Amino acid sequence: MDDTTTTALLPPSSPPPRAPGVSVDSYEPKGMSREAFQLLPRKQQKRLMKQEMWDARADEFKEKQRQKNRDNRRRRKQRVREGEIAPRRKAEEQVRTGHRFVIDMDFDEKMSETEVKSMCSQVQRCYAANRQASHRVDLHVTQLHGRCRQRFDSALAQHSGWSREHIVLEDKEYPELFPSESLVYLTADSPNVIETLDETKVYVIGGIVDKNRYPGLTLEKAERQGIAHGQLPIGRYVQMSTRKVMTVNQIFEMLLRFVEVPDWKQAFLDVIPARKLDNE
Repeated sequence: MDDTTTTALLPPSSPPPRAPGVSVDSYEPKGMSREAFQLLPRKQQKRLMKQEMWDARADEFKEKQRQKNRDNRRRRKQRVREGEIAPRRKAEEQVRTGHRFVIDMDFDEKMSETEVKSMCSQVQRCYAANRQASHRVDLHVTQLHGRCRQRFDSALAQHSGWSREHIVLEDKEYPELFPSESLVYLTADSPNVIETLDETKVYVIGGIVDKNRYPGLTLEKAERQGIAHGQLPIGRYVQMSTRKVMTVNQIFEMLLRFVEVPDWKQAFLDVIPARKLDNE
């Protein structure tokens, strides 16, 4: 939460401060007389009481949040120094490649609430990966609407400070942004295998957590739109102990790593969790 946040509404991700023993029956309102307060419906009394209690402690809460943010930054710097995580890079410190990728978020209604939260977290990880990479790519998130958009505008509101050099959030569909002949939908259901990454193409990743409930969904969409499609050559370079189902951020990190290396086997081994590999 930043200093410009108003107190007109309670922050969506934070409960109002509690005062044990205080109830609407004994509460003395600050903005109106006790008599006028008692004439309000009880639900409205509770809402007003909580809001006034929040207003009274807003500065205290903001300072706690600022301290929490400072502690998080300090811990992150320590982890960078110890080599646990890569440092964030400024755009000018990275090599900008000509590669373009899209996360297609047009599947909001097919996911549960838990899956929506997971999908939004995966987008966050994609942004972080692009910021930390030595070679950054152009990353677009399209069709960001419904519950995913609501989550970004509430619990993930910090996205407003994200660098557009590392991610661009769009409400539009990708055919509105790029020529159809340049689009390639990445889907494990495609019979085509991607040999390399063509800088003239725009590679689309389906932004869905579906637990394999919708087989062929992204392939059907690509064929319906008349755009090219293909799958990554995972099976050619590594043996999987489980199904070739990856999260969106894992797919993006593989692509990002291939841009840096470029070596498919190295990209896959660097990203795929060891538990998913068949080491026999």
